[in-house]
Amino acid sequence: MKKIILFLAIAVIFTASCSRQVQAPSRYFGYYTDSNAVQGDFVLTKFTNLNSNADSTDAFNGYVFSFGDNGKITAVKNNQTTQGSYKESYSSDDNLELAFYFSNKPLSYINGNWWVKLISDASIELGDAATGDVLEFTAH
Repeated sequence: MKKIILFLAIAVIFTASCSRQVQAPSRYFGYYTDSNAVQGDFVLTKFTNLNSNADSTDAFNGYVFSFGDNGKITAVKNNQTTQGSYKESYSSDDNLELAFYFSNKPLSYINGNWWVKLISDASIELGDAATGDVLEFTAH
């Protein structure tokens, strides 16, 4: 009995020490989630279109994106702060999506719904199958 309890305690400690990583699930039995899968500060490292090979990454150089509670996102560049919003949801075919809304350019170029490929402590990888756009962030 002591060995089972010791094994369970070690398993709990090991699991708790792992870094957080959220991958888009293949099935989800709800439409909307208000979870905070995205947390922390990130820089945009890739914004390209796979169909046309257009690269818009340079327009976002210097921005640090801070994902906060309640769907608030802040973009800071050269001590200038721009507020926006984001929402985590699930599409009708159960794909995890991340939607952005900013009112000012160039930040408004990333507005819309993005399919989540990966969310982890180190990076966020998003895509738009309809347009061929790819959006990637790296932890700051």
